[in-house]
Amino acid sequence: MNLMDDLRAALLMLQEMDDGIAQARTRLEGFAPQLAELEQPVAGLTHEIDAARARLEDLRRDIRRLQAAAELKRLRLGTYEERLQRVRNLREESAARVEMDLIRRAAAADDAEATALQEQATRTDLKLDDLGRQLARLREEGAPRLEALLGAKADAETSLALLLDRRSNHAIRIEPSALRIYERVRAGRAATALAPLTEEGACGNCFNILPLQEQSEIRRGGSLRRCEGCGVILYVR
Repeated sequence: MNLMDDLRAALLMLQEMDDGIAQARTRLEGFAPQLAELEQPVAGLTHEIDAARARLEDLRRDIRRLQAAAELKRLRLGTYEERLQRVRNLREESAARVEMDLIRRAAAADDAEATALQEQATRTDLKLDDLGRQLARLREEGAPRLEALLGAKADAETSLALLLDRRSNHAIRIEPSALRIYERVRAGRAATALAPLTEEGACGNCFNILPLQEQSEIRRGGSLRRCEGCGVILYVR
């Protein structure tokens, strides 16, 4: 086997490694939808819990605001009651009593709204407890499958890392200009970087019939030759 045969053998081995790496990457990418499918119900419940917590916080803030407003109105009512003791005529007394009645109604409305919101807050709090139990159950039920998937994903990542390491060690032994040609072809549209020349003199990738002179050059094996149709590196088996 001459140097050119050695080079072609090295490139073919590199192509085999790259095919293995592509398969390993495809396998690794396949874990993403599986993990997403497993996490989807958990994510949905988590989102619902977050929304319920935000709603509960809003309710509690509104309750505090209404309670504070009602308390301020009752303080104003106390001021009017003191003023009522100092009125000088029936008109002033009547006006004070009308204002006091309006304040009482407003304070009562605030209290009623706060009570209604408190009932909503209680229901939301109970719902949060139920959602929390559902989430814990979902996580417990999905834990074995999640653990298995994460373990398989870690194994796939390790396998890919080993393949990439082997590929790197092999590539540094290949003549740089030949490696550059291979990388350019591999990065192109062709499904493969190297393809055999068929017995009929056609490219084994695109099946374009090559000129007789080009077929002879490829069979002679003096240099790397590429298909004029698809650009792959051609060799003789």
